[in-house]
Amino acid sequence: MKLYLVRHGESVCNVRRMLYGRTDCALTELGCQQAREVGDKLRSEHIERCVSSPLIRASETARLALWDRDVPIELSDGLMEQDMGEWENQPFDDMLQSDPELMNAMLRDWTQVVPPGGESYFELRDRVGAVLSDVIERGEDTLLVAHNGPLSTVMRLLLEMPDAGVNRLWFEQGSWSCLDIDNGVVRLRYFNK
Repeated sequence: MKLYLVRHGESVCNVRRMLYGRTDCALTELGCQQAREVGDKLRSEHIERCVSSPLIRASETARLALWDRDVPIELSDGLMEQDMGEWENQPFDDMLQSDPELMNAMLRDWTQVVPPGGESYFELRDRVGAVLSDVIERGEDTLLVAHNGPLSTVMRLLLEMPDAGVNRLWFEQGSWSCLDIDNGVVRLRYFNK
Protein backbone atom coordinates (compact mmCIF):
# COMPACT_ATOMS: atom_id res chain seq x y z
CA MET A 1 0.00 0.00 0.00
CA LYS A 2 0.99 3.61 -0.42
CA LEU A 3 0.50 6.29 2.18
CA TYR A 4 0.39 9.87 0.93
CA LEU A 5 0.95 12.71 3.39
CA VAL A 6 -0.25 16.28 2.76
CA ARG A 7 -0.08 19.22 5.13
CA HIS A 8 -2.92 21.74 4.96
CA GLY A 9 -2.46 24.89 2.88
CA GLU A 10 -1.56 28.25 4.33
CA SER A 11 -4.05 29.37 6.98
CA VAL A 12 -5.03 32.73 8.42
CA CYS A 13 -3.19 31.79 11.65
CA ASN A 14 0.00 31.05 9.66
CA VAL A 15 -0.13 34.57 8.23
CA ARG A 16 -0.78 36.09 11.67
CA ARG A 17 2.13 34.06 13.17
CA MET A 18 -0.04 32.65 15.94
CA LEU A 19 0.59 29.66 18.15
CA TYR A 20 -2.34 27.47 17.31
CA GLY A 21 -3.18 23.80 17.31
CA ARG A 22 -6.88 23.17 17.78
CA THR A 23 -7.93 26.67 16.71
CA ASP A 24 -10.04 26.32 13.57
CA CYS A 25 -8.35 28.74 11.18
CA ALA A 26 -9.57 29.05 7.61
CA LEU A 27 -7.34 28.73 4.57
CA THR A 28 -6.09 31.89 2.90
CA GLU A 29 -6.50 32.31 -0.87
CA LEU A 30 -2.91 31.08 -1.20
CA GLY A 31 -3.82 28.09 1.00
CA CYS A 32 -6.73 27.24 -1.31
CA GLN A 33 -4.41 27.51 -4.30
CA GLN A 34 -1.85 25.24 -2.59
CA ALA A 35 -4.59 22.66 -1.94
CA ARG A 36 -5.67 22.67 -5.59
CA GLU A 37 -2.03 22.46 -6.72
CA VAL A 38 -1.29 19.45 -4.51
CA GLY A 39 -4.39 17.79 -5.97
CA ASP A 40 -2.96 18.38 -9.44
CA LYS A 41 0.40 16.95 -8.37
CA LEU A 42 -1.35 13.82 -7.06
CA ARG A 43 -3.52 13.40 -10.17
CA SER A 44 -1.63 10.35 -11.49
CA GLU A 45 -1.39 8.65 -8.08
CA HIS A 46 -3.82 5.89 -7.13
CA ILE A 47 -5.71 6.95 -3.98
CA GLU A 48 -8.56 4.84 -2.60
CA ARG A 49 -9.42 6.81 0.51
CA CYS A 50 -8.58 9.97 2.37
CA VAL A 51 -8.41 10.49 6.13
CA SER A 52 -8.23 14.11 7.25
CA SER A 53 -8.07 16.12 10.41
CA PRO A 54 -11.52 17.65 10.97
CA LEU A 55 -10.03 21.13 11.42
CA ILE A 56 -11.17 23.32 8.53
CA ARG A 57 -7.68 24.09 7.22
CA ALA A 58 -7.05 20.36 6.71
CA SER A 59 -10.53 19.18 5.69
CA GLU A 60 -10.84 22.02 3.16
CA THR A 61 -7.39 21.15 1.79
CA ALA A 62 -8.57 17.55 1.31
CA ARG A 63 -11.78 18.68 -0.36
CA LEU A 64 -10.02 21.06 -2.74
CA ALA A 65 -7.28 18.54 -3.59
CA LEU A 66 -9.77 15.76 -4.37
CA TRP A 67 -12.60 17.88 -5.82
CA ASP A 68 -12.82 15.90 -9.07
CA ARG A 69 -12.05 12.42 -7.75
CA ASP A 70 -14.39 9.82 -6.31
CA VAL A 71 -12.38 9.42 -3.10
CA PRO A 72 -14.25 9.40 0.21
CA ILE A 73 -12.91 11.83 2.82
CA GLU A 74 -13.13 10.57 6.40
CA LEU A 75 -12.55 12.98 9.28
CA SER A 76 -10.52 11.76 12.25
CA ASP A 77 -9.88 13.62 15.51
CA GLY A 78 -6.74 11.51 15.82
CA LEU A 79 -5.10 13.64 13.11
CA MET A 80 -5.77 16.99 14.80
CA GLU A 81 -2.80 19.20 15.62
CA GLN A 82 -1.37 19.28 19.15
CA ASP A 83 -3.61 21.05 21.65
CA MET A 84 -1.61 24.13 22.66
CA GLY A 85 -3.68 24.75 25.82
CA GLU A 86 -3.10 28.24 27.25
CA TRP A 87 -0.83 29.03 24.30
CA GLU A 88 -3.66 28.74 21.75
CA ASN A 89 -4.11 31.91 19.69
CA GLN A 90 -1.11 33.63 21.22
CA PRO A 91 1.12 35.67 18.88
CA PHE A 92 4.34 33.69 18.51
CA ASP A 93 6.57 36.78 18.66
CA ASP A 94 4.90 37.93 21.91
CA MET A 95 5.42 34.49 23.47
CA LEU A 96 9.06 34.53 22.37
CA GLN A 97 9.56 37.88 24.12
CA SER A 98 7.64 37.02 27.30
CA ASP A 99 9.16 33.55 27.83
CA PRO A 100 12.19 33.14 25.55
CA GLU A 101 13.66 30.20 27.48
CA LEU A 102 10.50 28.09 27.20
CA MET A 103 9.78 29.06 23.59
CA ASN A 104 13.36 28.31 22.52
CA ALA A 105 13.20 24.96 24.33
CA MET A 106 10.03 24.17 22.35
CA LEU A 107 11.72 25.16 19.09
CA ARG A 108 14.68 22.88 19.89
CA ASP A 109 12.59 19.84 20.87
CA TRP A 110 8.82 20.16 21.08
CA THR A 111 8.54 16.54 22.28
CA GLN A 112 9.91 17.68 25.66
CA VAL A 113 7.74 20.79 26.21
CA VAL A 114 4.09 20.48 27.22
CA PRO A 115 2.01 23.62 26.68
CA PRO A 116 0.28 24.61 29.97
CA GLY A 117 -3.16 22.98 29.94
CA GLY A 118 -2.37 21.43 26.56
CA GLU A 119 -1.37 18.09 25.13
CA SER A 120 2.01 16.40 25.40
CA TYR A 121 3.81 15.05 22.35
CA PHE A 122 3.33 11.54 23.76
CA GLU A 123 -0.46 11.96 23.88
CA LEU A 124 -0.37 13.18 20.29
CA ARG A 125 1.86 10.24 19.31
CA ASP A 126 -0.57 7.73 20.82
CA ARG A 127 -3.66 9.08 19.04
CA VAL A 128 -1.83 9.46 15.70
CA GLY A 129 -0.50 5.92 16.13
CA ALA A 130 -4.05 4.58 16.55
CA VAL A 131 -5.14 6.23 13.27
CA LEU A 132 -2.05 4.92 11.52
CA SER A 133 -2.68 1.35 12.76
CA ASP A 134 -6.23 1.48 11.39
CA VAL A 135 -5.06 2.80 8.02
CA ILE A 136 -2.38 0.12 7.69
CA GLU A 137 -4.83 -2.60 8.73
CA ARG A 138 -7.20 -1.57 5.92
CA GLY A 139 -4.34 -1.76 3.43
CA GLU A 140 -5.70 0.81 0.95
CA ASP A 141 -3.68 3.49 -0.82
CA THR A 142 -4.56 6.36 1.51
CA LEU A 143 -4.10 10.11 1.57
CA LEU A 144 -3.65 11.63 5.04
CA VAL A 145 -4.31 15.38 5.23
CA ALA A 146 -3.26 16.91 8.51
CA HIS A 147 -0.81 19.23 10.24
CA ASN A 148 2.96 19.26 10.63
CA GLY A 149 2.91 17.69 14.13
CA PRO A 150 0.77 14.65 13.28
CA LEU A 151 2.41 14.13 9.87
CA SER A 152 5.90 14.29 11.40
CA THR A 153 4.72 11.77 13.96
CA VAL A 154 3.41 9.43 11.23
CA MET A 155 6.82 9.60 9.56
CA ARG A 156 8.62 9.06 12.89
CA LEU A 157 6.51 5.98 13.66
CA LEU A 158 6.82 4.40 10.22
CA LEU A 159 10.55 5.03 9.85
CA GLU A 160 11.21 3.94 13.47
CA MET A 161 12.97 7.20 14.30
CA PRO A 162 13.52 8.39 17.88
CA ASP A 163 10.78 10.70 19.16
CA ALA A 164 13.02 13.75 18.79
CA GLY A 165 13.26 12.98 15.06
CA VAL A 166 10.00 14.89 14.55
CA ASN A 167 11.96 18.10 15.18
CA ARG A 168 13.88 17.55 11.93
CA LEU A 169 10.85 17.09 9.70
CA TRP A 170 8.93 19.94 8.11
CA PHE A 171 6.05 19.31 5.74
CA GLU A 172 5.78 22.10 3.18
CA GLN A 173 2.35 23.42 2.30
CA GLY A 174 1.34 22.58 -1.26
CA SER A 175 3.50 19.48 -1.55
CA TRP A 176 3.09 15.77 -0.88
CA SER A 177 5.13 12.93 0.55
CA CYS A 178 4.74 9.19 0.05
CA LEU A 179 5.71 6.01 1.85
CA ASP A 180 5.39 2.43 0.54
CA ILE A 181 4.30 -0.16 3.08
CA ASP A 182 4.72 -3.75 1.89
CA ASN A 183 4.60 -6.72 4.28
CA GLY A 184 5.70 -4.55 7.19
CA VAL A 185 8.60 -3.00 5.26
CA VAL A 186 8.36 0.79 4.96
CA ARG A 187 10.20 2.83 2.36
CA LEU A 188 10.11 6.59 1.93
CA ARG A 189 9.50 7.30 -1.78
CA TYR A 190 9.05 11.07 -1.78
CA PHE A 191 9.30 13.91 0.69
CA ASN A 192 7.84 17.37 -0.03
CA LYS A 193 7.45 16.65 -3.73
